[in-house]
Amino acid sequence: MASRLLSFSPRLALAALASASLYPSLSRPPPQLEPPLEPPLTSGSPPALPALPDLTTLSNWSGTHSSTLLVHAPESPSEVASLVARCHAEGTPLRAVGSHLSPNALSFPSTSAGPGAAPRQVVSLALLDRVLAVDAAAATVTVQAGCRVSSLIAALRPHGLTLPQLASIAEQQVGGFVSVAAHGTGAAIPTVDDFVASFTVVTPSRGAVTFERGDALFPLLLVGLGQFGVLTELTLRCVPAHHLLERTFTLTRAEARRRLPELLGAHRHMRYMWVPTEDAVVVVTNDPYDAESSPLPAKMKEIPNKAERDAPFAELLLGHPDNTLSAGEVAELGMGELRDALLALGPLSVPWVKRVNEAEAQFWRNSAGYQHRPSDELLQFDCGGSQWVQEVCFKDESREGAAARSMEFMDRLLEEIEKRGLPAPSPIEQRWSAASRSGMSPAAGGEGDVFSWVGVIMYLPADGEEERRAITDVFQGEYRDLVEELSEEFGAVTHWAKVELPRNDGGGEKLEKLRRRLRERFPLEAFEAARKKFDPKGICGSELLDKLLK
Repeated sequence: MASRLLSFSPRLALAALASASLYPSLSRPPPQLEPPLEPPLTSGSPPALPALPDLTTLSNWSGTHSSTLLVHAPESPSEVASLVARCHAEGTPLRAVGSHLSPNALSFPSTSAGPGAAPRQVVSLALLDRVLAVDAAAATVTVQAGCRVSSLIAALRPHGLTLPQLASIAEQQVGGFVSVAAHGTGAAIPTVDDFVASFTVVTPSRGAVTFERGDALFPLLLVGLGQFGVLTELTLRCVPAHHLLERTFTLTRAEARRRLPELLGAHRHMRYMWVPTEDAVVVVTNDPYDAESSPLPAKMKEIPNKAERDAPFAELLLGHPDNTLSAGEVAELGMGELRDALLALGPLSVPWVKRVNEAEAQFWRNSAGYQHRPSDELLQFDCGGSQWVQEVCFKDESREGAAARSMEFMDRLLEEIEKRGLPAPSPIEQRWSAASRSGMSPAAGGEGDVFSWVGVIMYLPADGEEERRAITDVFQGEYRDLVEELSEEFGAVTHWAKVELPRNDGGGEKLEKLRRRLRERFPLEAFEAARKKFDPKGICGSELLDKLLK
């Protein structure tokens, strides 16, 4: 069957992704085990491709980047191989696109060369979304790269298994989840790529190639950023399904600095959420919990009800003269929606953002308590709506001494936000992970290394292009410049799904600093040599990465 050709709406809200695939007309029920993949096409002339559709404008979910492309949706690995082979023969740019959650333009292909060049094309893996095999004894799962993480988790539950690490949301496709070295939290838990046992990628020059852990190129190509071809299949290590006991509480900044080594060592998962302009650091810890055999903490307090938690937000919103929502409508909003509604009333007003942050700090004080649920439910959380994000990663001195370096970074960041008068909303999230064995992971390192991840954010209204542009200018200008200045000092690199080209870069100095930092951190010469081997014409490149990885 020929691959389908898709049309996309210009912008898709994250809320819609939570209940359906990015491609609603192609969504499936939770995946069942399927027969093995048919053998990929490895030799001979590829069959003719179907006629191409009209061009489609494709946007990421925040609506911050868009591009006009041709979009293919193959239904089998052999169709992927045919498409890749044809584009390789023609020299036509082709890039894999997943759920398109990345805040940046990582998924967009390289620019077509020369006048009259064929339009750029992307291959969606929305229909290559099956769980192929679960080996409960070995605790592994083999899955097609287009399967959403949430669907994979659902398919693992009947086998008593789950994934050892999750990012904030689970609507990514597994291929993208691994290819950008996504991470969760936990000083002893590496980025998600470290749990991959093998993967298959359809390359332009060599067809389908399978790499297993232990192969020489495995650690270099695993976090491949889509640069080597189209990832079609992965085998991942799993862990027994388990519940977590989550505790939420708030510390002062001084307490957060002092207690960090203790908290990192005592909890499997732990993150900080700093509230700019407020002396408040929200702490969320998660640890394995068996309701039948594990005693609950003696002073355990359940998280208060929604109305009590939301009261600071609701009072501030209902008291604003420009608010148009009734008390009943406000009561129906979730925490992220309340914050979005408040910030929309003055997103660049420093005094107003401070008041919203003050309300958020009180919200979290009201939210102190415990809850226990399955791990895959608690490791996901509300990230808010459409947004700009920059998240950087740098190595801490050691697990025991993590407070020294990561707390210095936060002290400097918060001090400069207040000194420069930036309208910085909450939270600034900070997580920790163990080192990854993948060379292109931002957390690549050795045994015992601990990495700190710090993410800053500004929220965007769903509409109002002028206001979105104004917020973008501040975030991509003053705020990002501040984070980049600190990154230079601390040797930090940006999460691949959030890296951007510098703005207002007279003379290209900012870009050259960023490139130098990437060259110092990653094995780019070896990465480029492997790319020339598997994609000699560079058809699978990214316009963003083409400029960054020079």
